[in-house]
Amino acid sequence: MKSMILAILLIVAAMGAQAENFKLAFGEPLHSQRDELTVKGRMGWLIKQKLTFGEYRTAMVKRSAIRSWSTGTGFPGTIWVEHMEGRQSIHFSLVDSNNASDVIAVTNVKNNDLMIGSHPERIPGQLVSVFKYNEVQQNNLSVAIYTQRDETPWQLFLDNTGAQVRRKDEVGYVMRGDSYYTIVPIWKMEKKNGQLANIPFGSAGYEIKDTNGKSVAAVSLIDNGKVYLGNANADERFLMANVCAALLLQSDINNP
Repeated sequence: MKSMILAILLIVAAMGAQAENFKLAFGEPLHSQRDELTVKGRMGWLIKQKLTFGEYRTAMVKRSAIRSWSTGTGFPGTIWVEHMEGRQSIHFSLVDSNNASDVIAVTNVKNNDLMIGSHPERIPGQLVSVFKYNEVQQNNLSVAIYTQRDETPWQLFLDNTGAQVRRKDEVGYVMRGDSYYTIVPIWKMEKKNGQLANIPFGSAGYEIKDTNGKSVAAVSLIDNGKVYLGNANADERFLMANVCAALLLQSDINNP
């Protein structure tokens, strides 16, 4: 993924302008009303890593291989099946002045690692289309986001391969019960004059949309990254901050 982002930056330079003259292009209402938060701590030394953007910061970031399902190493029976031992994971907590989360992400997830079908935590029918091109790919990210203690987690799934080769389609989701958001690759850049330029291949970030297709958040993966949060209530903004943090940190799981 890092090599893909580097290639994108080289393409932007070849278009006749420096990367700072471009920004991600995303939909409304995020385009008109947003907070643009610069990310610190994503690049460089990962021991005792602290990720910060705006009022949000990680209180803990821990990378490890899943040895067994236990209270401290995973969330058994909630999202994943029981044969996830040995997968690489990242466990982190994101905090602001009023909230703290507990988040675990697992890489190289297959479709059959997720609970689909008659299970209470099954994937809803509206999101099954995310999997239709993903039968053989294993480069997937799965995340459980607890925004309050002991509540049902939000589930995040991202098809990393699809994000680069199937960039015009939805490649992931964030869901809990009947509530869900979709994740869409960003492959358009906006110039200072407002004109749009397409990235020839790959994607430079992700846009998160609600059930009505409205853009509520976005994250840039270029360099240290940037987080864009819409004008939502505090709970939704905190959830979106966790989603963006997971997407920013995921490349570090396979590249410690």
